[in-house]
Amino acid sequence: MSCASSGGSSKKSTAAQRAVETREYDVASNALMQSTIGAFQDLGFTIDTLSEEFGLITASKIEKPKKKEPSSAEKALGVLAAIAVIWWLVASDGDGDRPGGRGDDGGETVVVKDYKLTATATIKSINDSEPYLSSLRVNFGGGERKRSMQFFSEFFAAIDKSLFLDESIEELS
Repeated sequence: MSCASSGGSSKKSTAAQRAVETREYDVASNALMQSTIGAFQDLGFTIDTLSEEFGLITASKIEKPKKKEPSSAEKALGVLAAIAVIWWLVASDGDGDRPGGRGDDGGETVVVKDYKLTATATIKSINDSEPYLSSLRVNFGGGERKRSMQFFSEFFAAIDKSLFLDESIEELS
């Protein structure tokens, strides 16, 4: 006998996630491909793989971790710690009783790594004849859910802007 629980999972369903990752556009796939390349570059990504034949673009970006600004409570604690250290140094009167000497970190080194963000776009024609209709699906990796939602909103906004500008230029010509 076994039991299973579908309890409080906060993960999105596959269909809901695909809805966030996928858009259809009323343009030919080659125009959507160019706009996608531009959107990646505008967001600071480097194009790693490009295959027009398969409608595949892979891009990546190295992002330095943001330094967290200390809160006022953390700043106050730091000031108190500095005062305590100064008091201790004055009280010890330089007699060599200090443990570990300068730079003793207990042998532990903290390394903060850069984040590698990756995204893969797949573009395919839904309809090859006028009016054109193409589909764009983007998979994003390298961050928590909040970061990925921000990526999708910025990415698709950049695509929409690019396609709008391309259309406006064509109308002026």
